[in-house]
Amino acid sequence: MFEKIVNEIKQLTTITVTWRADFDELMSVLKIFFDDNHTENLLLDLRESPLDSITHDHIRNLCEYAKYRANGERRVNGKTALVGSSDLQFEVGVIFKKYSEMIDSAIKFSVFRSIEQALSWLEED
Repeated sequence: MFEKIVNEIKQLTTITVTWRADFDELMSVLKIFFDDNHTENLLLDLRESPLDSITHDHIRNLCEYAKYRANGERRVNGKTALVGSSDLQFEVGVIFKKYSEMIDSAIKFSVFRSIEQALSWLEED
């Protein structure tokens, strides 16, 4: 299951994943955001999802999809914050960030262990 909250005033969409997501499920959730996005910023809360089935190839595919989707111009100045409390969740985020940098994604990406830190970074200019 996932919960999606859109705050158009703050230009922030928060997606909280609350199940043992496999990659196909996670990709479906994120495609909904990428394809029907109305905010510049994304907070992806994965603290309740173990991510133990996510591979490096999955991360690469997701980064490439995010970069090349049709409506990417809506997030030109956007940021994505991934929040993961476990070491695995945090490291998946770090790999995602590094791969995004390698493919020269225009979206700023950072990884955090708390929602508060992520929100603070998202609110910075």
